Amino acid sequence: MCDADDMAHQLMEPGAQAYGAVVEAFGREILARDGHVDRRRLGERVFADGRDRERLNAIIHPLVKQAWRDWLFRRPPERRAAAVIIPLLYEAGEGAGWDAVVCVCSSEAIQRARLAARGLDGQEARRRITAQMPLAEKAERADFVILNDGTTDVLREQTMRVLERILEK
Repeated sequence: MCDADDMAHQLMEPGAQAYGAVVEAFGREILARDGHVDRRRLGERVFADGRDRERLNAIIHPLVKQAWRDWLFRRPPERRAAAVIIPLLYEAGEGAGWDAVVCVCSSEAIQRARLAARGLDGQEARRRITAQMPLAEKAERADFVILNDGTTDVLREQTMRVLERILEK
């Protein structure tokens, strides 16, 4: 499995492909004392200003797209299935060309609670939620939808059912 968010974070590590461009675009004030990008500071900035978010996406999205394509290309041919987790799939203009797209969504109340558990206040959570395409629209475009409002056991069960259906194709 390949996770686009993890790739984006790796690309912003000191010395990685996006690090210099991100620091140049947003200044050294987004850095932690150890020189790493402070994702919370960067997040506060880009979710407060749509132009900054577009600027960050213009730096990160092409690199992440290339990274997941490389990952898919390097997979052994005998591997039957692969999953690429791309939370901003549609926002990045990448909704076509996949065998199947699965939208994992939750209610806004659950989203807010999860963001609060990560230390974000209500205003910051609202900014992050509204910065993305509405989940209802993503669900409408997807081939499969998994509702993630319950327990991890329920999520696992739904995921296995969807995987079985995909593999039947």
